[in-house]
Amino acid sequence: MRELPPRARLTNLHSKINSQGEEQFSTVTIEATAPAPVEVSYPEPTLCQVTVRAAMNMYPGPLYVQDGIIREVTLHTVAEETVFNICLDEAVQAVITCIEGTPYRICLNFNRRPMQDFYQDRVVVIDPGHGGSDPGHRGPVNLLERDMAWKTAGELARILEGLKARVVMTRRQEENPSWQERLARVPPGAFCFLSIHEYGSPDAARRGTAVLYNPARPENEELAAAVLERIVTRVKTPPRGTSPDAELVQLGQLPALRIEPVTITNWVDEGLLRNPYFHQKTALAVVVAIKQYFRQRSKDYGPRNKENSFS
Repeated sequence: MRELPPRARLTNLHSKINSQGEEQFSTVTIEATAPAPVEVSYPEPTLCQVTVRAAMNMYPGPLYVQDGIIREVTLHTVAEETVFNICLDEAVQAVITCIEGTPYRICLNFNRRPMQDFYQDRVVVIDPGHGGSDPGHRGPVNLLERDMAWKTAGELARILEGLKARVVMTRRQEENPSWQERLARVPPGAFCFLSIHEYGSPDAARRGTAVLYNPARPENEELAAAVLERIVTRVKTPPRGTSPDAELVQLGQLPALRIEPVTITNWVDEGLLRNPYFHQKTALAVVVAIKQYFRQRSKDYGPRNKENSFS
């Protein structure tokens, strides 16, 4: 008697950002024990529905991606099929590749061109707080604000440069310029200014994330709230809120934020900083929030070359 091929079972689901030459892709990977038929449809422009003829042998909970292209992936079973609903922030259709092996992989690649189109050639100024002989706040297990701000700033720069933005850093790693020296490094026509710090409190029980803003431009308060919401949703920290920052006023009408991802003087928050993925997730949350905020405010993202211009 001829032996029937084994029925595929789905064992894992994950997502990551990949680069292929000059292009970036948000990739959803479905892993299976064997090849399985796949159908892809788009009931809505921002909903990719993937039907795999295979049983589900994995956790059925949603996958929260939030990378600017993919919002989340939910799944359910219908008869002998598993249906994946990939909710998108952009109307981008997937390129599908299947990779033989153990496990068998079904890869759905969504081009990140909408993110690149927004950031390309925009000048983003990143200001890593403190530096050099100024360590900033110190955590209970001796992490320094100076070093943690540099790590998050580095992730911001890496992500933005991958999207073809032009990044200007206000200091080198071992340097501690004055505030006026940092301001002097902001070029005309900059897109935005992002200062990275950690919060310090005499109350060791205090935790959380805050975003301060330049009150010289009223819209900056909304921008700060959007960035705060995205960070706390992504990294699961408690919010400490938004507030105006008197120093940022010196930047005039430039959209400017001071981002404090955690309270470094709290031992739980300091522990988060020891995980490199925390810095990556925080940086990506900031990049996505800024893009989505300005996109929602205007169909036209605004001119790239007009000084301090956002419309």
